[in-house]
Amino acid sequence: MSRDLDIVRVRVHAVAPAGNGAVPVVDNILRLTAANGLEGWASSASDPSALGGGPDRSLADRLRAIAPQVLGASALEREAVSERLLRACGDPRKRAESAIDIALWDLAARAAGEPLWRLLGGARDRIAACALAPAFDDIDACVAFVGDLAARGYRAVKLRAERDPGRDLAMAGAVHAAHGARMAFMLAAGRRYDLGTAVRIGRRLAELGFVWFEAPFPDEDVAAYAELRRAAGVPVVPAGDTLTDLGTPRDGIAAGAWSRLRTGPAHNGGVSATARAMGLAAAHGTTVELRSHGSGAPRLAALHLALGLGNCGWFERPAPGADGRRETVPLPEIDGEGCMSAPAGPGLGAIPEWDRIEADAFLTFDLED
Repeated sequence: MSRDLDIVRVRVHAVAPAGNGAVPVVDNILRLTAANGLEGWASSASDPSALGGGPDRSLADRLRAIAPQVLGASALEREAVSERLLRACGDPRKRAESAIDIALWDLAARAAGEPLWRLLGGARDRIAACALAPAFDDIDACVAFVGDLAARGYRAVKLRAERDPGRDLAMAGAVHAAHGARMAFMLAAGRRYDLGTAVRIGRRLAELGFVWFEAPFPDEDVAAYAELRRAAGVPVVPAGDTLTDLGTPRDGIAAGAWSRLRTGPAHNGGVSATARAMGLAAAHGTTVELRSHGSGAPRLAALHLALGLGNCGWFERPAPGADGRRETVPLPEIDGEGCMSAPAGPGLGAIPEWDRIEADAFLTFDLED
């Protein structure tokens, strides 16, 4: 049996900040080198830097602790590696384990000479994009911003709710009145509502034809979600950031809590775990609207999953100018019909500028077999 894809070196770069926004975030870039010289890579954002305390090293330290378990394993054994790491994981947000899994999939696809979405199944080669808008204090500014997105080619926008239900309803109504004839809308509530308020807002969103109402409650409040769906008649999805295994999603589907599931490869165990969640959803006749948060590899991995498995309605990406982070690699642009395709290259389809990463890293370390 060939051992060409056995991992012989792990290299980690920690770069801070990963953007110019108000929240400084450390980007941790992982490189796995196989015996034949091929590399797979991934990235994961760690917690914001503590004020005055320097950049956060916790995720890099976590990768340093668990990476020895990857040395000597093959990228062809990625499911076994992922399961072993996840069983021992004590972090509810499995960021280090997710990055390792994504890098193994990238390496395997590169070895096959195929883009990851084709290795996953090749269900389709493009998907409609949904722009994630920033929060706005001024409704007119929000309406104008959405108009600019429409002019750029976007056909769907996810709006952010604030803490004032009346203002949120006014924003949804104003944006729909101005642009509803040519755009679809979602509303993300950020767990800001009680059940009564959520039902009132959900009914209005149903009247306006919103595609879904996202995260009015914590993910674990399955009973509230089920009641909201029954009472409001609008499609409902969770935030998905705490749905990092199949337990709560399985319970939520059984209870009729959500119209669609939501999770993502940055925090639930990577490509392998997300594929299992998408299979669970498909078995129950619904989709997984993927979280594509993070920078670089997690967003690309989510795009490849959406294309490769097909069980996803929209691909969410930050609206132009709405995300101050410096991307490890940029996402593909939308086409004239508001859709996205994966990069054409093998694996994730894009490779970071390693010279820049090396120069910008405040921490770099290697582990070798």
